[in-house]
Amino acid sequence: MRKVSHFTFIFLALFYISKPLAAQKNKNTPTDPNALRYEDHIYKDYIRTVELRQVGWKFSLPVIELNSGRQLQLDFDDLDGDIKSYYYTIVHCDADWQPSDINTFDFLKGVQQDFVNNYSSSFNTMQKYTHYTVTLPNNDMQMIISGNYLLKIYLNNNPDSVVITRRFMVYENKVAIHPRTKQGIGSELFTKQGIVFNINTARYPISDPFHALQVFIQQNGRWDNVISNVQPQFVMDTALQYNADFGNTFDGGNEFRNVDMTSLRLISEHIARFVPNYDYAEVDLRPDKPRKKDPYITWPDIDGQYLIQTKDADSSTINSEYALVHFHLEMDTAFTTGNVYVFGQLSDWQCRKNFKMDYVDSLKEYQDDIYLKQGYYDYQYVFRANNSKVIDATVLEGNHTETENTYTIYVYYRPNGIYYDKLIGVRSFHAPTN
Repeated sequence: MRKVSHFTFIFLALFYISKPLAAQKNKNTPTDPNALRYEDHIYKDYIRTVELRQVGWKFSLPVIELNSGRQLQLDFDDLDGDIKSYYYTIVHCDADWQPSDINTFDFLKGVQQDFVNNYSSSFNTMQKYTHYTVTLPNNDMQMIISGNYLLKIYLNNNPDSVVITRRFMVYENKVAIHPRTKQGIGSELFTKQGIVFNINTARYPISDPFHALQVFIQQNGRWDNVISNVQPQFVMDTALQYNADFGNTFDGGNEFRNVDMTSLRLISEHIARFVPNYDYAEVDLRPDKPRKKDPYITWPDIDGQYLIQTKDADSSTINSEYALVHFHLEMDTAFTTGNVYVFGQLSDWQCRKNFKMDYVDSLKEYQDDIYLKQGYYDYQYVFRANNSKVIDATVLEGNHTETENTYTIYVYYRPNGIYYDKLIGVRSFHAPTN
């Protein structure tokens, strides 16, 4: 058993210090709004409620094990309410979500594209919509290698007429990941959550882990603040130890706010009233307040996700109503250096234009109206400074090391002679764990 020297550790730590993925040059945001993006994106305004999860597991990440028999299911609604000719295909990507330099037949078995033939129309709803479903892998299309994939939905068999893109991952269970969290140090003691972990390679020896491995850490399914370029501090036989006191840290943040819209007949805790409207459902929420100065209080949440569900009818898929939901955030003055957004899985973990809040000076509050399908929603209010891509929830929500979050570690490996990034291990866990 041998470990690297203290000098080597310091050198490597300084040379390979982790950095947020959002801070790197963003290759995935083209200037043309209709151009293909290798990220989760909705290209048409009439597309709503896009979900990609494991079949039978509502709160799962879009991750499955290779050849495990598990499937992913994509669901989305078309608010035009007609029947369109949607097609789908998938693209293999590298660890940085750029197209892999391999041929389609190297990662895909079966057809290269297919028609979306599973759809149904809404029933007894004021908002008419058509619900579409795609499952992968299926009898006609199977992924045959691990790694990152982009699912692409497009119109009329025209690959350039993109409607939806969604990221998903296929992994091989080659290495064991043993994680835990710890508090930050120094000034970050009460606000940060550090991620430390070991990777056991006993079943799958790794050569040159400092160059052939790429490790990413994700918080609550978000991609904007992913930590990348994570390097081991010690290599000890079959164990890679990631124990840095700096770099692998996230803001603890705060527990998510939530609203229960599973019934549009019975008022739940956070709903102020149902607004009379014969054209569409309308819900007015109770005003929220900033929580930055509040002490930490624990309460149940689903780490920013949402669940489509109706208690007013039989089918949550085609009987759930859409409602215009009015959000209110009380503030004495508006920000002059940036904007406020409603944020969570409901916004695809992005600062999207229809989730941007407007300040109403006469009411001393930020407001936003968002069209949402019936269900249970977690959300937060975030701030993004002008000319910045950094999304900051701590400005309005507070920041606590005690906050419960879900973290996922992804381990990619490209050994000599392989021309793509294999995903050889994935581990999700809840924090804090100690």
